[in-house]
Amino acid sequence: MTSQLIVGKELRRLGKGVIDLARSRRLSQVGGGGVTRTYLVALGLFCVLPIGATAALYYSIPNETLTASPVRTLTVEPVRLPDLRGQMAAIEAVTDPISHEIFVREAETLTSLLARLQIKDTQARDFIIRNPITQALVYPKQGQFVTAVAGEDGKLEELRLYTDSDISGKGSLLEVRRTARGFQARTTPYEYDTELTMANGVVSGSPDTSLLNAGVPAKIVEQMHSAFDFDRDVVSQLQRGDAFRLIYETKFAEGSFVRHGRLLAMQLDHDGKTTELFRFDNDNAGGNFYDAEGNISRRTFMRVPLDVQSVTSEFSPMRRHPVTGVLRPHLGTDFRAPWGAVVRAAADGTVEFAGVGTGYGNYIRIAHGPGILTLYAHLSSIDPHVKKGTKVKYGEVIGRVGQTGLATGPHLHYELKFGNVQINPMTVRLPDTKKLTPYQFAQMEVLIAPLRAKLARLQQVQVSSLSGKNAVSQTN
Repeated sequence: MTSQLIVGKELRRLGKGVIDLARSRRLSQVGGGGVTRTYLVALGLFCVLPIGATAALYYSIPNETLTASPVRTLTVEPVRLPDLRGQMAAIEAVTDPISHEIFVREAETLTSLLARLQIKDTQARDFIIRNPITQALVYPKQGQFVTAVAGEDGKLEELRLYTDSDISGKGSLLEVRRTARGFQARTTPYEYDTELTMANGVVSGSPDTSLLNAGVPAKIVEQMHSAFDFDRDVVSQLQRGDAFRLIYETKFAEGSFVRHGRLLAMQLDHDGKTTELFRFDNDNAGGNFYDAEGNISRRTFMRVPLDVQSVTSEFSPMRRHPVTGVLRPHLGTDFRAPWGAVVRAAADGTVEFAGVGTGYGNYIRIAHGPGILTLYAHLSSIDPHVKKGTKVKYGEVIGRVGQTGLATGPHLHYELKFGNVQINPMTVRLPDTKKLTPYQFAQMEVLIAPLRAKLARLQQVQVSSLSGKNAVSQTN
């Protein structure tokens, strides 16, 4: 509807209203006289003003004209899309790689290792066997941490073996990767993330059982024993009610636990005394344990290089050989021990010989410095890592008791030479223990200060414990 039509309609309505008003006024004036002048003026204004306003509105609004628009027709046509079925099938065929983490078991082989990692890759296995860099995977050691990434089809993408030295504590990473040119391997130094773990407890039964029940790892318990001479091991002497406090390393790789590291400090309450020891590396070979005054916790030389101390044949300048019956010197000491009992290195040294000899059977000879040698004979086996040139530590297991060579029963034949002269290991005055230099002692004091503070805090926790018997482990 246009503006003019709207205005016309309103004017007609207004005019009709004026006429109705006038008619009603006229009727009310019948018989009462004529219409007054004032009324007529008001009526005129009432009629004129709305008409003027309406006219002004009419001429102020532009004329609106309806314009016809052409009708548009929409046509829908099919769009030709590319065939993506092949690409979609390829995408569906691609799967996310699967990651695995395991620890090497006792007597683990490469075949069993790959099977547990769910790797079914002949090419990868052959590469590992033939590559000299990857031999640590061919002969893995118990406890080593291994990670692998493979597809659902078992094809190897990446394999990692984390190795370390129990002596130095330093790690290395062996990596095998699949590349566009085939498999590649490399070994690089690796720095583990190390946290200090603190543990304390009270002995309630046997020492080792109490330690293990307190959450102390078996490897740490072993290091506690090795801190002492075998004939004066304070750990073995702990009794019910005795307390212990320990600080040791826990190592992580890529956010995953790898192993427990070195025992760094310990306090043992026994027989009314507290034995306090700290590890200090003064020889770049793993270090030794010292008390707070710098005294080493064990002798340099072990008089008896095994756990059993039953002497069956002493050092003698002349005796009749039990097998041949010939009189000849017996320049060593025989210790009766059960078959397979561990034999330990009497001191730090370097292996000069490890193999078979006439009369001795399987035997090991170790040099411990200028003119000092030890010999271990009639062994049932020699530890695989013990070879010519191998460096060994005091108390390290090097072989097992046996009956090889000229022997009437399982025992260890042990010899000691000073200045190339065979002497009686049971009566000789053994070399003095190592002493720290003033400079080394100053170094040790700086290193052990935070450890002593942690041990003191552990002792406070232990004393304030309500029961005084429950073991507590915490990481800091």
